[in-house]
Amino acid sequence: MGSVTSKSEETASFAGIFAQSVSELPGIGSKRMEALERLGIRTVGDLLYHLPRDYQDRRALSDAASLREGEDVTVFAEVQAIRLQRLRGRKKLVVATLADATGTVGATWFGQAHLVRLLQPGSRGYFTGRVGRYKGLNLQNPAYELVTGEDGPSIHADRIVPIYPAAEGLSQRMLRQWAADALDRLPSGMRDPLPEDIRARLGLPDLAAALRTAHFPPEQRRAGEAGDRLAFEELLGLQLGVLQQRILRHEGEQGVQHVTDGPRLEALRNSFPYALTNAQARAVSEILGDMASPHPMARLLQGDVGCGKTAVALHAVAAAVDGGYQAAVMAPTEVLAGQHFLNMHEALTPLGIEVALLTGSTRDSAITRQELASGAIPVVVGTHALVQDTTAFHNLGLVVVDEQHRFGIVQRSALEDKGAAPDLLHMTATPIPRTLTLTLYGSMDLTIIDEMPPGRRPVKTRRLPPEKEPGLLEYIVRQAEAGFQTYYVCPLIEESENSELTPVTQRYAELAGGPLASVRTALLHGRMAPAEKEEVIRRFRKGEVDVLFSTTVIEVGVDVPAATTMVIEDAAGFGLTQLHQLRGRIGRGAEQAYCFLLGQASTEEGKKRLEVLRQTESGFDIAEADLSLRGPGELQGLRQAGLDELRVADLLGDQRWLDLARREAQGILERDPHLEAPEHALLAERAKRYQDLAL
Repeated sequence: MGSVTSKSEETASFAGIFAQSVSELPGIGSKRMEALERLGIRTVGDLLYHLPRDYQDRRALSDAASLREGEDVTVFAEVQAIRLQRLRGRKKLVVATLADATGTVGATWFGQAHLVRLLQPGSRGYFTGRVGRYKGLNLQNPAYELVTGEDGPSIHADRIVPIYPAAEGLSQRMLRQWAADALDRLPSGMRDPLPEDIRARLGLPDLAAALRTAHFPPEQRRAGEAGDRLAFEELLGLQLGVLQQRILRHEGEQGVQHVTDGPRLEALRNSFPYALTNAQARAVSEILGDMASPHPMARLLQGDVGCGKTAVALHAVAAAVDGGYQAAVMAPTEVLAGQHFLNMHEALTPLGIEVALLTGSTRDSAITRQELASGAIPVVVGTHALVQDTTAFHNLGLVVVDEQHRFGIVQRSALEDKGAAPDLLHMTATPIPRTLTLTLYGSMDLTIIDEMPPGRRPVKTRRLPPEKEPGLLEYIVRQAEAGFQTYYVCPLIEESENSELTPVTQRYAELAGGPLASVRTALLHGRMAPAEKEEVIRRFRKGEVDVLFSTTVIEVGVDVPAATTMVIEDAAGFGLTQLHQLRGRIGRGAEQAYCFLLGQASTEEGKKRLEVLRQTESGFDIAEADLSLRGPGELQGLRQAGLDELRVADLLGDQRWLDLARREAQGILERDPHLEAPEHALLAERAKRYQDLAL
């Protein structure tokens, strides 16, 4: 009988290959190592997963004599002549003549004077570019790769050649050669992270074959197949990591088992002046079911602006107080905390539940902290002040975090640690694309409120050209005379030398003293003192202000039913999700509301954002569009979560593989919840990367 290799030995052996420093490969010294690090490449594994961004088929070359204008071609040619030509305005143009056995073709490069030294007459290589015209047919700014007599044909020529994401100081030839050297180091019979039964069922190649094909495919379609396998492996590790968090949570410490049929909760239900929507009722049921369990709750409550998440959270707070526990509600801004405090104070005080507010500007905060520590205050709403060392609780049993992605994981954990395994309810009105929700929040239970309260009219969104702005101002005056209010949002507080965007202080001065002089106006922005901001918001809520000029400080937390108009200056400069959040401040009453988008979009993406907003009301659809326009790497929270470290998978383009990975991960964890089986050893290593997602 042969020797038995343990799980730890197999994992260490596999990790050893991929953990080797790339400096051990031939030709990589300190300077090239620095350049590789700029690409995130430090180990052989990093290099192997640094996949090509494109491929060139160098098996089919074009002859110089047969080129046609408008074609994208690759020619293998010799530099016959090259010179530097100076243009007007100190610009420089490199002009070359390339020759092969059939004839010659010109080549031009703008602003690359150094090529005169690099592309010496007599040098030979591949030149790839579009055929245009400059004193005859020429290749316009072609990519080039010189070939010497020492080059072997297997990597750089007569094949499909990989083109990599590069950095200054690194050529494609270097990256290609180092990738080939790294592949040569892969041992035969190398252990594969994907169990054989999964590979067979899904028709996937083994890891070594996939890496070789991804870098040097015999046919271009095979590169895509290899990339799919590598993306699936990465997504499977991700799904295992986030799903294992849920298993560990249920197996871990004992949580609070709340009373969910107590008198205060019953009184709250009877006090609501309206019936909950079906979606709200379902959300309440799911949350109370978690709270009645002995396991700690970790649930995300997701819903569009105005869907009624606060009403749902009130049920959880009342249930916590019924059992003798305290509840803490944390919001990212004083504006939003103030809104929650007003709503909860109004709903809970008649039930005999005292609610306190604790922020950085709270008066008598020391007394509030004393009463929290003694248990005299059962419910507190606050900002980061809740996580300070001076804030302690007597018996914290429920933590509610609103717009939780705006807090770091350390801040959220600090609040949770002030109780003995309290239940956690995270809320967000920031729409997360459906394609990402199960990934970002896979370790949490998810409740989505996908229904708006009855009677809400969709906000009508209009793009307004400059010549119609006077008419808009007249409309705002008429609305004020009828008792309705307007938000006027600008992107900047004050004028900046580095920006042409509209400052709110300037627009306020122009309009409040001019076309809007007959109505009551006020100014709000983030540099104002907290007490001053609160006073402005209070006056707007009370109807004492007709037009509120503001920055995005009102993006969340200001709920005024009489506000029916939203004007957004330089709208194309805002993100799509942010525009949707701003628009969500209006349309909260029965009256028809209008959102007017001012300014011209200077980019195609900006035009698309405004068009999506104009045509779409659903926050989830808007989030999908935002993902499509910007890509997942730009969405808020992904870098914090570690998902920007995905080296192969595309969370937008690989949705099919993401769904497959989740199903496979669920099946694996049903059989082996701790990934202790030998065939899951390498998957366990991959899962560890994602067991502490910051979302």
